[in-house]
Amino acid sequence: MKPQYRLMAALAVAGAFWLAVPEQVLTQEQPPEIGVAADPLKRGQAWFYQRCSICHVGRIIVDDQYQPMAPALTGVLKGATPEREKTIREYIERGSLRMPGFRYNFTSQEFDELMAYLKTL
Repeated sequence: MKPQYRLMAALAVAGAFWLAVPEQVLTQEQPPEIGVAADPLKRGQAWFYQRCSICHVGRIIVDDQYQPMAPALTGVLKGATPEREKTIREYIERGSLRMPGFRYNFTSQEFDELMAYLKTL
């Protein structure tokens, strides 16, 4: 089949699909968010366990207790001032010699969710 005929056939199939789908399906509202998607704190927790827990949650056994490879983050942002929050957020974004930076991994909203979760630890 020649390329121009393939294009025409693809356009015909797409047009038929467009005509076959009822308009109410195309314009209907999205269902309300439920579960983790609806709660920014739960999303922050999900980001923490996805990106941070590998180092900041205990996995190494020392003296019959699980110890994290990196410092535990319990209480790091508990009652923190806005300046401290900003400093910690910048540290997480930039990283250090012992910790990768996450500025390219999280959007601004995802950082907000992660910071909100860190405040609960």
